[in-house]
Amino acid sequence: MARLFLITACLAVLMIGSFADKEYEAHGHDHHHHHHAHDGHDHHDLESHKELFGAKVHDGKEQDEKLRIIANKIDTDRDGKVSHDEMRVYVEQRVKALNDREADDLISTLDPKNTNKITFDAYSREYFGNIERSPFNNPDKSNLNLRENKRLYLADKAKWEFVDTDGDLALTYDEFRAFLRPEENEGLAKIEIDSTINEYDEDNDGKISNNEYRTMTEAEAGQADSLTSEIDTNNDGFGDFDEFSAYYLPSIEKTVNEETDHLMKECDTNKDGYCTPDEIASVYTTFAGSQITDFGADLEKTKEEL
Repeated sequence: MARLFLITACLAVLMIGSFADKEYEAHGHDHHHHHHAHDGHDHHDLESHKELFGAKVHDGKEQDEKLRIIANKIDTDRDGKVSHDEMRVYVEQRVKALNDREADDLISTLDPKNTNKITFDAYSREYFGNIERSPFNNPDKSNLNLRENKRLYLADKAKWEFVDTDGDLALTYDEFRAFLRPEENEGLAKIEIDSTINEYDEDNDGKISNNEYRTMTEAEAGQADSLTSEIDTNNDGFGDFDEFSAYYLPSIEKTVNEETDHLMKECDTNKDGYCTPDEIASVYTTFAGSQITDFGADLEKTKEEL
């Protein structure tokens, strides 16, 4: 509510640039990632994506042909067109595969000896570096970078302890996978959103005003953004727990549905409810910026690899 992200700074850098990034952001996926890259957009994927699209653009027939190959994979009933249901099934497969790969990559980094245990010390060193923890006790909130790093660190520690069933501050692989996906666990989601609201709710009214939100976003990404109706869905001028949860920690089901609807809307150019391979190829930028092609990485594979 994207990684790993020191990590917040890394994400801010990685999410600037390339036309496909902008395409992805254009339909509501420019969220600040409160739980680092644990939201499905891991730093490795985004860096690869940036390298892929930052240096070159759509190169014509070969890339279109690769999209047609992918379209034929999505078209499971082989009727020459992709239905909404077929698109949704494939999007869900790709989202879950990317999440699994992210977890596998992190596990191999944090536990290279395959002990089935990942310590919080190893995790915090990897994602927060060797930062000095003592300044976290500094009550001065004017240092927004320190303030946000402290919040992230303490929130991650609280989530870690929540899933750590035996209390040894070391997670099994299954526990670590749960830790990475707070949107799938009500308790973890509550820790994540409460952490944000409690940190930036200056008047302690249990919600985030526009001014408080501007402070929050400046602390996260170095740029103050205003609260919009995309978060403030009831238009009362505040972001509350439920609104923040829906925006920053959408369920996999919601993510899949939104991505499917977006892709179908873009590629169904004749509005018959289906997308042909030609229609999909005609909106190359949309698919190149989507999880359905691993943010364009699939389009760098050979045709035989697809």
